[in-house]
Amino acid sequence: MLADLHLHTTESDGTWTPRQVVEEALRLKLAVIAITDHDTTAGLAEAKSSAGQSLEVIPGIELGASASSGDEVHILGYWINPGNPALQDQLKLLRESRIERARKILEKLHSLGVFLEYSQVLQYAQSDVVSRSHIASALLEENVVRSKQEAFTKYIGLGAPAYVGRFKFTPETAVKIILKSGGVPVLAHPGLLRNLEILPSLVQSGLVGLEVVHSSHNSQQTKYFRKLAAEWNLLPSGGSDCHGPGGKDRVFLGDYTIPVEWVRALAARRI
Repeated sequence: MLADLHLHTTESDGTWTPRQVVEEALRLKLAVIAITDHDTTAGLAEAKSSAGQSLEVIPGIELGASASSGDEVHILGYWINPGNPALQDQLKLLRESRIERARKILEKLHSLGVFLEYSQVLQYAQSDVVSRSHIASALLEENVVRSKQEAFTKYIGLGAPAYVGRFKFTPETAVKIILKSGGVPVLAHPGLLRNLEILPSLVQSGLVGLEVVHSSHNSQQTKYFRKLAAEWNLLPSGGSDCHGPGGKDRVFLGDYTIPVEWVRALAARRI
């Protein structure tokens, strides 16, 4: 029995609806999935109702944070309580910062001679989570770029001329937010970080797990992070980070899975 604990839907920057994600997971005969949209829990109810008794859907979240080194650090939260008012207040703050950033990016694009309206971006955002991926989709539709990856490289990615940062919590704060909402915090895709100097501080803040299996990790990295997790008394986790067809990557659902035994070990650490 296999699980995928890192999935995105149209409620953030994915291209499958929550129901479609569940349908694909059922088709692939997965036993457990986690919906981990960025800064929103809006897709959880639909995913759970679509799964019925055939698939376990863990309520999750992915929070982007900013380390003092400048690294963007992502913290996954499993078994969060979507009804927690404090959690929803924090998520609202993050979503509002995304909207502000999107408008500033469009202003920069205008100064570069690329005229894209906010209404065009909203055609790709199914909820109030407006991401750079949605801007990339609009640029692709307008034939400004030939791919979404080119949109990031040429215009809106880090270091590109229309890039704009946004408000983020510190990684330690993100861990604590997840803990206070009853969740289990896990450091996402450590292989994408320049270094792991943040790890001791995260462990001290209450980090429970490390995402050792991820679509960006090769076999050597997976082996290394499994060993690193054991050294820090962290539980191994993993998932595909699938964003659906037409997303920023290929469809990874079903290709990067973990045993259900890992899920049970993580569940045992719930507060």
